Amino acid sequence: RAGRRVSADEALAQRLQDTVLTPLHAVATRLDSLLALTREPPVQRRVAETAAELERVAAALRSQLRDLQRGDDEGVVPALRDRVLDAGQRLGCVPRFAADAAVADLDPGVLADVTAVVGEGVDNVVRHAYAGNLEVTITAGAQVVVTVVDDGVGPDDDAPGEGGLARLAALAEARGGTSEITANPDGFGSTLTWRIPG
Repeated sequence: RAGRRVSADEALAQRLQDTVLTPLHAVATRLDSLLALTREPPVQRRVAETAAELERVAAALRSQLRDLQRGDDEGVVPALRDRVLDAGQRLGCVPRFAADAAVADLDPGVLADVTAVVGEGVDNVVRHAYAGNLEVTITAGAQVVVTVVDDGVGPDDDAPGEGGLARLAALAEARGGTSEITANPDGFGSTLTWRIPG
């Protein structure tokens, strides 16, 4: 199978996300929890100011990481990556994105469907999932598979069979494939899996 399109800048961005930004958020969360341990206004004010400063640093870092991930490439796969990064910005996170090199060579009609799936998938996470993390993977080989994973509230078991997710199912069925959204095994969030023959 063809390798994933991951540039050096994207790899650096992911390492910084894992080793700097995520721990930074953890520190900010611990600071917030300290506010409940004191009733002294000067201490509360100092802790709140420090937490706010950490959030400003985190926001600046997120912006730099998005710039690293975007790069200067043109084409369908970079456009998909940018769509995912935009969703991450709305969620306040730096999302993970990976696509096989072969994705760029797919039939234009299939690429249009993949674009629709990624767009609807990430928009659904932004609108409904209350997620803090987002991961999108696109593979192309014997099957074309798009997965959109979040750590939000999970799928709505009572959701009607209409709207964007139903349209994605129809796109998959028209190509002999399937589309489903399932709860993640750890109980946090959901995974959209859209799969058609390659």
